[in-house]
Amino acid sequence: MTRPSPHPPEVPRAPFWMRRPRALEISTPFVITAALAVGAATLPFHGHPVGGIVGLLVSAAGVVAGYCIPLAGLVLLAAAPLVTGALGADPVVQWQVSMFGAFLLALRGLSGLLTGLVVGAADFLALGLSAGSFGLTDPVAYIAGASALAAAAAGSAIRGQRQYWSALQQTTREAVAGRDAAVQRSVAEERLRIARDLHDTLGHEIAVLGMHLGAAEVRLPAGADASRGHLEAARGSVKSLLAETQEILQVLRSERDEDATSPAASHTGLPDLVEDLRAAGMDVRARVGDLSRELPPQVSAAVYRIAQEALTNAQRHGTGPIRLTVDVTGSAVEVEVANAVGDATEGGGRGLVGMRERASAAGGRLEVSTDGGRFRVRAVLPVAEGALR
Repeated sequence: MTRPSPHPPEVPRAPFWMRRPRALEISTPFVITAALAVGAATLPFHGHPVGGIVGLLVSAAGVVAGYCIPLAGLVLLAAAPLVTGALGADPVVQWQVSMFGAFLLALRGLSGLLTGLVVGAADFLALGLSAGSFGLTDPVAYIAGASALAAAAAGSAIRGQRQYWSALQQTTREAVAGRDAAVQRSVAEERLRIARDLHDTLGHEIAVLGMHLGAAEVRLPAGADASRGHLEAARGSVKSLLAETQEILQVLRSERDEDATSPAASHTGLPDLVEDLRAAGMDVRARVGDLSRELPPQVSAAVYRIAQEALTNAQRHGTGPIRLTVDVTGSAVEVEVANAVGDATEGGGRGLVGMRERASAAGGRLEVSTDGGRFRVRAVLPVAEGALR
């Protein structure tokens, strides 16, 4: 087994304000709640409390809806200051809530341009109508529109930076893991070459030497007991040397041969794998196709090993239930493992590299994606040789 480099290259670290990616998503709703509370507390001092109450309720509904249906949340946040102004109340609080809401929506994945334009236009018009000028001569209306655009742009920029650093770190981990895997393969190949050379040359010469010593012992004349004793001792030493050479060969070949004594992995073992993981406490929700279909040995082993590694990674780095789908359709086998994304962890990336290598060796491909907070690993492997090419 090769040892890792004593000074491995560090994974690029994001700026300190990007190291807690969910901090803004958690803190912004508290700011919005505080703004709503202040607006509710000041309602008795306004001339149109009913309009203020309706506007606050619409704003609150927009924030809540934004977590489930972002576009609906966007519409409600934009409508809140307009409704408030139409009912005769001052829409300042609703404008502030819509500004923070625009930031939150863009941060969570909604288009920053769309969010900024919709909320900015609504705030501009609401503040302008409240001043009786349609916003054309009211500097507060311009400030309201510009602040909504800036908030949405900031949320979109932070989301982009977060995705950039996440992709950069993941790429670096995979590059380092790929390099280490290449080094390990080179070392393993060199060990096997040395083992073959020892077996083909040194082992052969030791065996021939033993044969010569045996022949010399047989041809000794009578009375050469001392020489016979020396030859017997030499033959014993040769046997010991041959045994030690075999042990060295076993050690040199151990990294490759250690899997030779274990049963070959097969896709038909997936149900047992799922049951073992469930017994260990994992929430695996499996949907597999017809596993009785015979597959090429390399594809069958790749299906099992990829599913095994993907399930292990999902349990280690993800949260919630894990969905496993195995489908044999036509000319390809599809293996997909999906789980909710957990907190960022310092993973080595070797699992993904190994799965890609297994898929490639079997003539298939591996796809890795993150969408809507879910992490997916999908392997497509050909049933017939050359089916995917």
